[in-house]
Amino acid sequence: MTKEDIEWLIIELLAEDNARDAADLLQELTAAGANMPVDSLLAAEVLARVQEQCEVELPTSAETARALRSVKTFAQAVWDLLPKEQSKAATA
Repeated sequence: MTKEDIEWLIIELLAEDNARDAADLLQELTAAGANMPVDSLLAAEVLARVQEQCEVELPTSAETARALRSVKTFAQAVWDLLPKEQSKAATA
């Protein structure tokens, strides 16, 4: 799984929860800024499903709360928790 895969997963889940088209939501988020800022409450709603699908668990911390402010930082936080072998395989 790549960081981009994680970003797309987050976007798909956000879109699903808000009865939106994922491609439309991606365009909207991209237009809002390079990090694709998102309401952290919306991101928190999909947190458990992202963790489950990526097989990681983000710690309950202020840092995690800050990471949920954008799709990019959320994906990076998940990516950082992936086993190193999986991360290396995705970039090879």
